[in-house]
Amino acid sequence: MSDLKKPLTGIRILELGPYVALPMPGRILASLGAEVIKVETNKVLDEMNFIPAWSRGGGQPEFQRAKKRITIDVRTPDGMEVFKELVKVSDVFMTNFRRNILDRWGIDFPELRRLRPDIILMWQTGLGGIGPYYTYKSYGILVQHMGGVSLMSGDEGEPPATINTSYSDYHTGVFQPVAIMGALLRRSLTGQPATMESSIFKSGAVTAGPALLDYQSNGRLPRRIGNRDPNAAPHGVYQCLGQDRWCAIAVKTDMQWEAFCNVIGNPEWCRDQEFVSLESRLTNQDRLDQLVSDWASTQEAEDTMIRMQEAGVPASIVSQGKDLYESEHLKARAFYRSTPFYLAERERPAYEWDGKEGIASANPPKLSESPMDYGDYSNIGEDNDYVFKEILGLSQTEIDRLTESQSLF
Repeated sequence: MSDLKKPLTGIRILELGPYVALPMPGRILASLGAEVIKVETNKVLDEMNFIPAWSRGGGQPEFQRAKKRITIDVRTPDGMEVFKELVKVSDVFMTNFRRNILDRWGIDFPELRRLRPDIILMWQTGLGGIGPYYTYKSYGILVQHMGGVSLMSGDEGEPPATINTSYSDYHTGVFQPVAIMGALLRRSLTGQPATMESSIFKSGAVTAGPALLDYQSNGRLPRRIGNRDPNAAPHGVYQCLGQDRWCAIAVKTDMQWEAFCNVIGNPEWCRDQEFVSLESRLTNQDRLDQLVSDWASTQEAEDTMIRMQEAGVPASIVSQGKDLYESEHLKARAFYRSTPFYLAERERPAYEWDGKEGIASANPPKLSESPMDYGDYSNIGEDNDYVFKEILGLSQTEIDRLTESQSLF
């Protein structure tokens, strides 16, 4: 595909920072055609290379593919000078390092603006750059608690429950590209730069909107109701045959209830007065859930999903990793792609890591005329020659000197 078809062709983005919430928008913008230069150093490796420990970098293509990955130690004087030259030729600079760290390195926002007056600055923070909590430490799962989502999750009488993944990081990673593209559009129309801040806390808190509205309107705190829903019954996950196999079923209308009863063979209890209406089913959920659980325990999860869906009843298996990996539906959407990755080792620099083949997910949106490229995956420092020679015009002698001094390492 021609680069001219990509909407962000000609935009260069400089990315400095670890983890998920910052690299994710870089990957999205790169898939839209931007040239994203990821700055790293072998001296302090991103911990995401080792999380989870068993993956040894297998998850990194999800966040770093389609980028130009280079090594600069910005803490060294020579490394910082090279970095500043890159700022001068970049349209966007994005980072999640604290302001005091950027100040210590000599690249505070005024300095970045001096180097490139029209640059777009995106500062991604945990809890925000101002406010009583701005100095507090945070990370994705902690934000689920502070954002209020965990208070609505879990069973009644039990502690608040989190989702065991940093979904707030992913939320932030989706919001940031929108803001950056908006700032680029504004600059193209007005010539004006922009400085933006993105907070993981705020990105997570937006999902607690109903609880906030309920308190604002009614002074009510949310109840934890497990997998139930105030507008559907039965509504839950029901254990089926096999090891940890479950099917989720949601019945909202009387028509769906009738279809549900037909699927399970119209047992006599379907006609009980306790279940004749949604209101009565909600009132008698404990007994209803037990009856549905008894039936589901004799069924295959996927077969149950298919039969319910064919009858017009919303239902889904609860997918295990194996289900997602083998999913014919995801395969039909070309969701997975083969990709190389590198087996991360703390004791060795990245260029000594062994390569391996794995898979990563494609970009969920599908654009017809300007497809979001999957992109190649480079190892840390693999694109040094391209960036330092072709973009900055450094000689091989100068690159060798800076590499030997570990400024480019």
